[in-house]
Amino acid sequence: VTDFQAPPKERLTVYELLVRDFIERHDYTTLIDTLDYLQNLGINAIELMPVQEFEGNISWGYNPSFHMALDKYYGPVNEFKRFIDSCHARGMAVILDVVYNHAFGQCPLVQLYFDGKPTPESPYFNVDATHPFNVGYDFNHESEATRRYIDQVMTYWLEEFRVDGFRFDLSKGFTQVNNPDDVGAWGQYDASRIAILKHYADV
Repeated sequence: VTDFQAPPKERLTVYELLVRDFIERHDYTTLIDTLDYLQNLGINAIELMPVQEFEGNISWGYNPSFHMALDKYYGPVNEFKRFIDSCHARGMAVILDVVYNHAFGQCPLVQLYFDGKPTPESPYFNVDATHPFNVGYDFNHESEATRRYIDQVMTYWLEEFRVDGFRFDLSKGFTQVNNPDDVGAWGQYDASRIAILKHYADV
């Protein structure tokens, strides 16, 4: 399916789905067989909880290591593409839940500049997280290197797999303005964070 048009945002009925737990076989091939059921429920968009390669198998996927790789636990690339085509053939959009607030230790970008934690020379990560809710290693989204990397990652999923959109996990952590001791500031208007998100929305 090459001419699919996602339903308008205001008409989306989204089903959030964790491949690992939704079906016993936890693979894209079996998931395709459930699409008629979801379509009969009136679902026209599926939001997949993280499918990018993460550390270990017992996880919801919010501990990413390789942002441009599918996690092998759910099946090969060709089956993921077939799943997306099958969704599109039924008029269903596919949205990826993506984790760009942080990365874990297997990530090559972490390992490039690392001495127990990211070093000050890292163009990608903060030495310490700017907020108290971080796990893993905290991306610095004010860094041009980080923005270029995330742009490339999103472009890859949009062009190679023809996904229809993204849900950003922990987007409040994209700011460099707040600090770990000022939790209340998280609920306040943050122009820098909005500018970062608008930048990614334009990809």
